Amino acid sequence: MNVSVIVVAAGSGKRFGYERNKLFYPLCGRPVLAHTLRHVLDCPAVNELILVTSQDDEADIRTMLAALDPAIPVRWATGGATRQDSVYAGLCQCHTDTDIVLVHDGARPWAGPEWFDHGIQAMATAEAAVYGIPLKDTVKECQSDAVFGRPLPVHTLERSRLIAVQTPQIFRYDVLLLAYEYARTHAVQVTDDASLVEAMGVPVCILDGDERNRKVTTKEDIPILELYMQGSMVTQVGMGYDVHALVPGRKLVLGGIAVPFERGLAGHSDADVLIHAVMDALLGAAGLRDIGTYFPDTDDQFKNISSVVLLENVRQILEDEHCRIIHIDVTLVAQRPKIRPYVPQMAACIAQALGVPLTAVSVKATTTEHLGFAGREEGMAAQAVATVAVPRKL
Repeated sequence: MNVSVIVVAAGSGKRFGYERNKLFYPLCGRPVLAHTLRHVLDCPAVNELILVTSQDDEADIRTMLAALDPAIPVRWATGGATRQDSVYAGLCQCHTDTDIVLVHDGARPWAGPEWFDHGIQAMATAEAAVYGIPLKDTVKECQSDAVFGRPLPVHTLERSRLIAVQTPQIFRYDVLLLAYEYARTHAVQVTDDASLVEAMGVPVCILDGDERNRKVTTKEDIPILELYMQGSMVTQVGMGYDVHALVPGRKLVLGGIAVPFERGLAGHSDADVLIHAVMDALLGAAGLRDIGTYFPDTDDQFKNISSVVLLENVRQILEDEHCRIIHIDVTLVAQRPKIRPYVPQMAACIAQALGVPLTAVSVKATTTEHLGFAGREEGMAAQAVATVAVPRKL
């Protein structure tokens, strides 16, 4: 059985109030769409992904997807003037052997891989299925040009018969394609895919939805989703400490920034003591092993490598473990040089490498009042504390 998933990501999100597509807005430290795509790719029953994007966003979404390292074929389609046009463009890109197709909003980042798997299983006895939740509020129907705050005629609908529909929506491929082609021929416009197969008289199976499967529509949805998505996470703290000797003939690199000084730090890599402490703190907070395990000084591929590159690798390691970086606090221990002029650049470099906001990184420095090896300018040390959200172990 061949299964295709169409993710619709071609909207502009004007109601959201962001300078670009709302799917790029950060949610738990990553773009909304990155969460959605990760869930699709984590479902072993899915054979291919079709991404429907706008021309303006396609390049950035391709970069986002590449970072997720998809193990299944990915096809691309350009969105149309309406969501209905966009879904049809995605349908036309599905493999000709597709048996089941799921249509999913890129703006629903909570639905995990089990949602796709359960929907696929429902197709054993159905031709179409949607997730839905009963409405809790009383719903009133009023005229489309109603002005709130003024008296107007309304009609109260029977709440017990109403559900709010979510995605993914699941269909036999041939059924949904026929419905879309009929709609295009007869100029039928709807707001969801199931409406088209309903119009053909095809029964739609209702699967139990979940209020947490919220669609990002306005910025008010973000903190609610973050609360839902962090509910399965615990916050852990890790500490990192590193020391390097000062030697002549080496460039001094601290926090990814070259700092003018008569000596540099000795080490197999660029010996960036600040970043090394940060890496150990992050790995410790995630419950993983130290940087020597991942980047041993006996491996020539790490000879003179930029520690910023190693930090980016640590970020990927944490992402593979589904961890989210919350905050970094790192302190350099050195008598000289004064690094205050370079602190903003260091913090920005670390934040960029980790994909976190600048406010999530604090870089500081202190002397030892000429005491110890750092006070004698024999070397430098750094200590870091990292706060990381880690999946709860059940």
